Amino acid sequence: DKNSPLEWRFAFPEVLDDNGEFIGFDLIIGNPPYISAPDQEKNLKLSLQRKTIIKSKRYKTITQRWDLYIPFIELGIKELCKDNGICAMIIPYSYVTQKYAKLSRELITKEFNLFEISDLQGIKVFDSAVVTNAIIFVSKQKFKDKVKISHINKDKIISYSLTRNLNELVQNKKDYVFNTSLEVRNSSRHSDLNILGDFCYISYGMRLNSHKGDKEKFIKKDLISETKDEIHSREYIEAKDFEKYKINRIRYLEYNTKRCPNKLVVPTFKGLYEFEKINFNILGQLKGVYDDQKLLFNHSIITCVLWKNFKGLKNRSLNLSVKKYCRLERNEMEKLSKGMNLKYILGICNSKYAEVLLSDLRCEDYHIYPEHIRNLPIPKITDDNKSLADEIVHLVDEILEFKKQNKDTSMLEKRIDEIVYKLYDLSEDEIKIVEGLK
Repeated sequence: DKNSPLEWRFAFPEVLDDNGEFIGFDLIIGNPPYISAPDQEKNLKLSLQRKTIIKSKRYKTITQRWDLYIPFIELGIKELCKDNGICAMIIPYSYVTQKYAKLSRELITKEFNLFEISDLQGIKVFDSAVVTNAIIFVSKQKFKDKVKISHINKDKIISYSLTRNLNELVQNKKDYVFNTSLEVRNSSRHSDLNILGDFCYISYGMRLNSHKGDKEKFIKKDLISETKDEIHSREYIEAKDFEKYKINRIRYLEYNTKRCPNKLVVPTFKGLYEFEKINFNILGQLKGVYDDQKLLFNHSIITCVLWKNFKGLKNRSLNLSVKKYCRLERNEMEKLSKGMNLKYILGICNSKYAEVLLSDLRCEDYHIYPEHIRNLPIPKITDDNKSLADEIVHLVDEILEFKKQNKDTSMLEKRIDEIVYKLYDLSEDEIKIVEGLK
């Protein structure tokens, strides 16, 4: 704590002025803790810490579902650095795109000088970590509108790649998302269209482990069986069990027992699994699979269910989703979803162009989050495009049947790509870029 001058005087006398007042460090190097909002909230001590941080009103950059590393960045640059000092932090790469980090991104470019970002994607920096990383270098001075971007190679050598001004770095002004690649991105592309979240409720699956404080502790593997029996009664999948359009493996989950779902740390709600849906993976290239089998799944999957299916159903999850993430009223979304077909949406989301749309939203992040899926622009089915939509649905039905027979579906998927280009009114040059021909 900088307010303990006696301790600073003995340990670091150079950080105090002649009157014993704290003036700051020349250099702050940090590897702050990465602890998400859900992980903080489910732990008693971390939950208390989170509430204490909020109550202190000390940090102006904590917003929405902020991760614990966010206040560390503000502490380092605002309070612990001296004038012209430097703060360098290694943090999750998702910092450059996530909404909870928007105020922090604004802080380091509007109040201070972000002079370099090291993009460490593609290399596992920490053996125990599941996230990809970035390093931000911020000096305590006015922003100079010149940000160096460096990247890491397979030998873990970081080298300079390019320089960007603020307008080039910030790919959209609304969410203040950074773009650390050479690729031009446009997250406001097709802003006249509805987004997927207007048609579908979007959620992670359940977390298959007990609360830390429970006497009867269990983890995911304790609940899963390769064979069906009286206890392991429900078919179950994870993201690693499917590819585009095809489920490759089904196992069986203990369900409707004392443990599951009643004692799961995140059980979701049972109705989520009772309707047709699209399931997506959360890492790498977007893969969507159609599910009308009422499969259960864990949080390695993001699922989409048409809002019309929940008409009349009231619960906390649905209410929070509408309040926090939706731009329309629930009755509007239920009405909109009546005219939509999940197989039409699936065909679009498994197309080549969907990868471009996703890249606009997540930048270079390897992770796929619900907000990325939620904000994918999707053309509403109208009288003008109904014939194209019907053709996509027909093609998806063919692909699903072919996949069951292990037949090649590449020509069918190519035809869907061509229809998607028409739906989004792409020019020949734009199509060539998507196809990798330009």
